[in-house]
Amino acid sequence: MHATSASLAAAQPVLETISDAEILAGYCRELTIERDLPATLNIALEGMVKNLQAEIAEIYLWRGSPSGFAFSTSRGRSITRRTNAQCDDPMLVRCLEQRTIVCGQADATAIPAICAPILPLGQPYAAARLTRRAGAAGFDGRDRALLLAMANAAALAITNAQLKEAVDDQKDTARDLEFAAEIQRHLLPNVTPGEYPIFGFNRPIRQVSGDFFDFFTLPDQRIAFALGDVSGKGMNAALLMAKAASLYRCLGKTIFCPAEILRRLNREIQETASHGMFVTMIAGIYNPSTGSLEFANAGHEPPLLRSQDHGYESFPADAPPLGILPELIMTARKVEMGGGEFFIFSDGLTEFRYGQGEQLGADGLIQMMESFSSLPMAERIEALLSELNQEGWSLRDDLTVLAIDDAWVKTHD
Repeated sequence: MHATSASLAAAQPVLETISDAEILAGYCRELTIERDLPATLNIALEGMVKNLQAEIAEIYLWRGSPSGFAFSTSRGRSITRRTNAQCDDPMLVRCLEQRTIVCGQADATAIPAICAPILPLGQPYAAARLTRRAGAAGFDGRDRALLLAMANAAALAITNAQLKEAVDDQKDTARDLEFAAEIQRHLLPNVTPGEYPIFGFNRPIRQVSGDFFDFFTLPDQRIAFALGDVSGKGMNAALLMAKAASLYRCLGKTIFCPAEILRRLNREIQETASHGMFVTMIAGIYNPSTGSLEFANAGHEPPLLRSQDHGYESFPADAPPLGILPELIMTARKVEMGGGEFFIFSDGLTEFRYGQGEQLGADGLIQMMESFSSLPMAERIEALLSELNQEGWSLRDDLTVLAIDDAWVKTHD
């Protein structure tokens, strides 16, 4: 992973002797060894001190106007510890502005000095300044030519080090995302289709998800359930998802009123959520022994109740999403399932498109589900999702489904 040396060859002045060419060849070989950026800068300076008989070699990073230069690192036989962060040495400024070697005296003294611009990919990045002992001979034409060649070689090495850092950062980010995704997967219930009256499914559009679902059995054998959708995508949404999911599981085991659970979740999210983020969510409790179901909806997609005769009823939200208002005013709804099925889903499902056509929507979702009506509920959902996974369909958002099958209980008594 090294930048091309074509630009170096074009920028190099003709060197006077073969020994200078050998010096430069050894210098370039040393810089081609893969290192991080600080080590690359130090190796570049050590070669300049050694081959140009400098007392001190320093690199100043260009911070742009009006900040100017900031001291980075130095090498040599008598290094003075730098405490100032900024530098406005006119030699440094001139060499970077004119993109050329500048010779003179350091700090208005008799100390010979020379500055060279370092331009990775042709962009202002830094300037190298070399000084000799007071009274020593100044830098001549041969020194100028060799230093310019070294500065160009250093620019290539810096580009390579920056590329390596970028690749390493991407690898670290990928590892972090995979770890976050694994944590999220462990927050979701492990569901085997057909082995429980509830079936859930989550498919992130990215590596991490802003959706979640959960369910668990209460001490009286009723089943608490929830599905939430965090606004936005990426890591911010994933972090808020993890928080909402964890709070729900904690509250849901001690509070048996879905509306009260959402009210308490709302207070916590409203106090701590940032950048206008919010959560749409449905929470409820299902009683398998009676077929009754109680739920509350905070700004989420209307759930669907499918009766045994394949009729559908939807239930629009009666409160805004969590995290918008300090307090929520809402009540729970109660329905009798009567052997029917209850479907909750995130808008990632209804926003599916085929080609450039319209969104699937609730009506399209019902039609697709009914095309698999001969299958048991969990298998029907899997068939639906498999169909939407075919070429031509495009997923625009995280997709999550949670379904309850009241008929399952009667067939597994």
